Amino acid sequence: MTTVASSPTRAYLGVGDTEFAAWTRVAQRAAEELAATALERDRANQNPVAEIGLLREHGLLSFATAHEFGGAGGSLTQALQLGRIIAAADGSIGQLLVYHYSNGVWTHILGSAAQREHIARGVGEHGWFQGSVSNPRDPGITVTPTAQGYLVNGKRTFATGVAVADLITVLLYEQEPINAIIPRDREGLRFNDDWDNLGQRLTASGSVEFDNVLLRHDEVLTGLEEYGDRRELRDGLRALFSQLIFVHLYLGIAEGALSAGVTYIKDKGRPWPEAHSTEVTEDPYHQQLLGRLSAGVAAGIALADAVTREFEQTLASGHELSADQWGALAVRVDQAKSIATEVALDVTHNIFQATGARSTANSVGLDIYWRNARTHTTHDPLPYRQREIGRYLLTGEWPSPRSLNGLGRLAEATQGKQS
Repeated sequence: MTTVASSPTRAYLGVGDTEFAAWTRVAQRAAEELAATALERDRANQNPVAEIGLLREHGLLSFATAHEFGGAGGSLTQALQLGRIIAAADGSIGQLLVYHYSNGVWTHILGSAAQREHIARGVGEHGWFQGSVSNPRDPGITVTPTAQGYLVNGKRTFATGVAVADLITVLLYEQEPINAIIPRDREGLRFNDDWDNLGQRLTASGSVEFDNVLLRHDEVLTGLEEYGDRRELRDGLRALFSQLIFVHLYLGIAEGALSAGVTYIKDKGRPWPEAHSTEVTEDPYHQQLLGRLSAGVAAGIALADAVTREFEQTLASGHELSADQWGALAVRVDQAKSIATEVALDVTHNIFQATGARSTANSVGLDIYWRNARTHTTHDPLPYRQREIGRYLLTGEWPSPRSLNGLGRLAEATQGKQS
């Protein structure tokens, strides 16, 4: 389990400032290695086996696992800050890292004590990487109860990281949602190399097929049972953390685009003739544009870090979590998601205004930031998150946990109506 705590209600303290500074340097070294070949690897569109190995080698996969289970003991806020560093260098690998942390939070919320410890030790001591098959809107799966557990048949379109994972988080539907953790080499799993999208090309997000795949009873996560009437609130924290990892991913991509753009301008840029300057760095419109973009990134990061710390505090509240507390956190997460999405699209689009026509050459590679941001920001329509904020402002009504079970049943009901 990629979290700080073995207990589902223990506070997330993280590592000290000096130790975290050292971890920041570790992430920066890994990022430099990724950045050096990012464009070449993006064009090749191959499964990121070596890239996951790099994250494992630098200890980033186990950073947010408790010391007692072999990890570094970092907090979720610190982990996602490291994730931003990786995302700035390579958005695809940044996505895999923050999704790995997110799968750890799912295990933390959903697993029993024994399940949490088993997975935590695997991540902390062996560097296991966790992928996921969890899109609740994807129809076409059948689940058959058996004496051993469940037999799964069908296909899921998107399955981020599973082709290179050690463990796979699986979300399926019977009468109630079924959450399980299974090994990648489980008999009957087939990973299709069919992810060839505009951006995020190295996320191993191709489809996966299930052919009588067994989910054993002991692999089904059972930790929510102890929460009684607060079960839905507790479970709803998973959706909020999924939104938070998007926030940090987008801001990391924006940081990378801004840094790459500034470097290009300094090294290869030319002032526009009407700028009345011989130095590109003195072009007033370049200065104004970069200043505005930088301010947006800085504001997004400040909000993202603050809200992630609030999430950690809420996660640690355990059985005391209230509907008002959940709703207030959801609004803050929605605000962070709104800012991060718009900032990432703004930076990755408008940086070309300052870098100029020559920077659109494929050999330069500035397009990778826009392609990555544009691809991933389509995952979850932003107006729905902004609507929640506006509804609260106008009516005082807090958001409530979005039912993954309901989304799954909707997907099954619409199966056959989709092209």
